[in-house]
Amino acid sequence: MTRTIISWNVNGLRQRHTLNEFLPVFRHNPDIICIQETKTPKEKIPADLKKLYGYFIHCAPVTQGNFIEVMLFSRVKPVSVRYGFGTKPFDDEGRIIIADFASFVLMNIYFPLGVGPVDTMEHKLAFYDAFLSCAGQLNDTGRPVIICGDFSIAHTDDDVECVKKHASLQAGTTHTERGKIDTLIGMGYSDVLRMFRQGKGNYSWWPNGFHVPERHLGRRLDYFFANELGKSFVVDAEIFSGVEGSDHCPIQMEINR
Repeated sequence: MTRTIISWNVNGLRQRHTLNEFLPVFRHNPDIICIQETKTPKEKIPADLKKLYGYFIHCAPVTQGNFIEVMLFSRVKPVSVRYGFGTKPFDDEGRIIIADFASFVLMNIYFPLGVGPVDTMEHKLAFYDAFLSCAGQLNDTGRPVIICGDFSIAHTDDDVECVKKHASLQAGTTHTERGKIDTLIGMGYSDVLRMFRQGKGNYSWWPNGFHVPERHLGRRLDYFFANELGKSFVVDAEIFSGVEGSDHCPIQMEINR
């Protein structure tokens, strides 16, 4: 059975929904949609999305009035869902959903940007360390694992159209940040898109959003990763670069599971 998974940083769920830019992504008939950066308190999630026909919905819990950063829509109800790595304080930030779908485990994560004064680089790197520990533990269980989300890092120079002179000093392209993804790959996880598409031009984020003439001047910040068992049933992956609205566009992978 082929399943389709979409991951999308919507940069404001209510705005995307009000402008009719969110529901059209369901035309791709996805089995699972992972959403990041909703900028939405739980009590303000649009009512029709809470009861979207054919989908179960899961939201990372936060205290009332705070933003839910990630959401999960799925046709099949997960066996279990948890909302953290098991590490404070990151589990309280609403950035993490880990869903067990019996045949695989799915992590949906909105990683910190790493730009101060609140969301500091120190916080981002510590969050990554907690993530890597959790990803390693899941890998050690012998289960297929898929990870998706906005990683807030352009892993290599091929993931950046214009490499700036001081890129190694700028958030998203520092050696330390890129090293975190190197560590993930060293643990046995594969960058799914790179299984099918190489080189520059595969971007998922643009500094001024969709409506810019220089549409090609982007970065790839959104990823699917799969461990060795998960990699074995990946069928395809692509970037929906023509989808308007957010400064990110959706990414998709297909699995035969």
